[in-house]
Amino acid sequence: MFELSQIYGKKTRLLYHILVLLVATVLISCATPIAPTGGPADKTGPEVLKTTPVSGTTNFNGKKFEFQFSEYVNRGSVANNITIEPDLGLEYTTKWKKKKLIIEFEDELPDSTTIILTLGADITDTKRNKIGAPITLAVSTGDEIDEGTVTGKIRMADTGESAEGVRVLLYRYPVDLSLKAAYQVQTDTGGVFNFSYLREGRYQAIYVDDRNRNKIWDQKSESAQPFSKEVIELEKAGADTLDVIYLVRKDTLAPKLQGVGLFSSNRLRLRFNENIKISDNAFVSILDSLQNPYSDAYPLYISKKDPFVLFAQSEQNLNENENFSLITDGVTDRVGNEAVTSGIEFEGSAQEDTTFQRIIEHTTKNGIFEDGSIEVVYAAPISDPMLTDSIVVVEGEVTFEDWPAIRTERNILFIDPQEETWIEGVSYQFLIWNPSTQRRQLLEPEIWDASEFGDLSISVSGADSTSRYILSLSNESIAFNIDSVFSDSLTINNLPPVDLQLNVFKDENGNNKWDSGSIIPFLAPEPYYIQQRVAIRTGFTSEIFIQF
Repeated sequence: MFELSQIYGKKTRLLYHILVLLVATVLISCATPIAPTGGPADKTGPEVLKTTPVSGTTNFNGKKFEFQFSEYVNRGSVANNITIEPDLGLEYTTKWKKKKLIIEFEDELPDSTTIILTLGADITDTKRNKIGAPITLAVSTGDEIDEGTVTGKIRMADTGESAEGVRVLLYRYPVDLSLKAAYQVQTDTGGVFNFSYLREGRYQAIYVDDRNRNKIWDQKSESAQPFSKEVIELEKAGADTLDVIYLVRKDTLAPKLQGVGLFSSNRLRLRFNENIKISDNAFVSILDSLQNPYSDAYPLYISKKDPFVLFAQSEQNLNENENFSLITDGVTDRVGNEAVTSGIEFEGSAQEDTTFQRIIEHTTKNGIFEDGSIEVVYAAPISDPMLTDSIVVVEGEVTFEDWPAIRTERNILFIDPQEETWIEGVSYQFLIWNPSTQRRQLLEPEIWDASEFGDLSISVSGADSTSRYILSLSNESIAFNIDSVFSDSLTINNLPPVDLQLNVFKDENGNNKWDSGSIIPFLAPEPYYIQQRVAIRTGFTSEIFIQF
C-alpha cells in the first residue's frame, strides 16, 4: 500500500516533466522551423505564393499585411529586409505562422496614400537560398493607386556582369541628399531594378553603397554613382527607363603582408591578406635587422590553391638566429594596389631546402603565337640538368633530342623556335621532364600562324570625326592586350582566334580614362560599352556595332 507522500511525490515529478515539455515546445515554436531532410539538394530560393491583401488594392482600411511563402524561411534574414515606402515613420510588428509572415502596423495608415511594402532580395530559406528578386506589395488608402515606374540596370565595369543585390535610392524633388531617400530598391540577379507605384513628379535616382541600409548617402564613407539622367520627369502612371550604369567598386586598400615562413635558408612563403598578382619585373628586397639591404630575392610563383600566397627565393642565405624584414615591388592586388610589407619581421633558418621539384603550370593550354615561347614554371629554381637535357621536340615528323633554343631563367624553362618563328603549317610536340612522375610529359600546344588570325571591325552609331573613343581588347589567359583610339570606326587585323574582352568608352574630357560621373556637382558618366566574349574567327572579320 502506497503512502500519501509517495503519491504526492510522483505527481510532483510528473508535473515537473510536463512543464519542461511545455517550455521546450514554446522555445522550438519560436525558432526558425527546419524543413525535413532527405531527397535532392535544395538550391531554389523561397517564393511568395500570395499576399493579403493583393497588390494593387485600393481603399484599403486595414493595418495587417500577410506574405505566404512556398517554404520555411530563415526568419533572421527578414528583419533587415523589410522596407516601407514612402518613409512616413510608421511603426510595425512582425510575427510568423509557419510559412506565413504577418506585418501589422501599430497606427492607422494615412489617407489617400500609396503604401509600398518590399521584401528584399537577401531573404533566404533555411538552406540559405536567396529569394533572388525583391517582392513588392502595394496598396492605396484612397480611391486610386499610383502607377508610375522607373526601371534601370547596373553592371560591373570591369567584367560587364550583372550587379546583383546593389541598392538604388530615389529622391523626390526638391532633392536633399542629406536626408532619407523617398524610395529604395535592390537589383535582382540580372542587375535590373524597378521602382513601381510612383506618384507623378520629378525624381533623381543614384546608386549608393548603402551599407547601413538607412536610405541615406553617407558621403564620407559610402560610394555613389549617378545615372546619365539627373532629372526624371514622371507623368501620372508614366514610365521611364534609365540607361545602364557601370559600377566601379573602388578598392583603395593595399594588400598587406601578414606573415613570412621559411622552408629553408633561401625559400620564403609570403602570405598576404588578399589575392595578389605579380608583374613581370617584380622583385623582393631582404633587409637585415638594421633595415640595411641584405639580399635580393625573386618571386617564384603564386599558389594556385591559395592565390594570396607567394613563394620567393633569396639569393643569399638567411641565417638562423638573425632577424629580417622585406620590401616588395610589383606585387599588387587585382586592381593594382601595391602591397604593404612594413611591420613584419622573421627569423632566418638553417633548414636545408627539401622542396620537391615539380611543374606548377605551363603556357600551352590556350594557344601560342607564332613567335612565342613555350614556358614551363617549376616549383624551385632549375638546377638539375635533367630538366633541359631530357627535352624532346617533335617538329612535324622530325624528332630533336638536342633542340638548340632552350633556356632557363630561375624557375622557368623556355623553349623557343629555332628561327624567329615556328614553321607555319607544321605541328609540334614537346616532351618535358616531370620530376613528380619521373617521366616525360607531353605538351601539344596550338601554335597560331598568320592564316589562323581574324579581324575585328568596330563602328559607333552617331559618331563623327570629332568624337574620341578609347578601346581595349584583352585576354588574360594568353597575356594579350591592345589599346587604341579612334573617332567613329576601327578595324583591327591579325587577332588570335580566341575570345577577347572588349571595352570602349567615349573620352569626352580627353583625360584618357573612363569617368563614371559625379553626383555633386552632377556630371553624367561617360558613355561606356563592354562585351566579355568577342569571338575572333579564323579568316573572317567580326563586326560590332555600338550604340550608346
